[in-house]
Amino acid sequence: MTHYRFWGKEKEEEYMKTMRVYRLTNLSPTLFRRLKAAQMEAAQVWNLCVDTHKQARLSHARWPDQHALHSLTRGRFALHSQSVQQIFRAFLGTIQTTRTLRREHPQMRMKYPWRTKRFYPVKWPAQAVHRDKGRVVLPMGKGNPSLILPLVLPDHVGACMLVWNRGFELHVCVEVQEAEAAPGTVQATVDLGEMVRREVA
Repeated sequence: MTHYRFWGKEKEEEYMKTMRVYRLTNLSPTLFRRLKAAQMEAAQVWNLCVDTHKQARLSHARWPDQHALHSLTRGRFALHSQSVQQIFRAFLGTIQTTRTLRREHPQMRMKYPWRTKRFYPVKWPAQAVHRDKGRVVLPMGKGNPSLILPLVLPDHVGACMLVWNRGFELHVCVEVQEAEAAPGTVQATVDLGEMVRREVA
């Protein structure tokens, strides 16, 4: 199993966030199609944000903010409301980063998001994730059946993300006490705004 450890800024000395990766194997055809449909639905949220922002730029109108995108996406997609919020917040973060790079490093010629996506990872915050007798229940919004995955997760489970990596994976965030000495011998550190350590067991 591969673990991704993220040091939180608020409690940097107290805990690490470990992202545990669970391969979703032996899925029924129906469940496989539902997971695929969920990522396609998430992509539609992203694409709507892209189109809305593009139209605002072309018309010299006010760029959509979090409130505007919340109103625009509310109740329109077969996803949990907070999953939708995760997507447009990620989009706004990309816009802010791109805007900064365009101003401070014009030679990079950074473009605002423009490419249409077919699939996009689906995220659920910790409070939306439910564990029930060896299963994980992930809500898909009002009026839509939840995704039920046959997984046994640790007690202190946090946010989850459905990812495609040559097959579906569920990335689960858990908080663990920071060890005095990191286990394992293979490590790599990448600067992504936070300090990230990847350990391969």
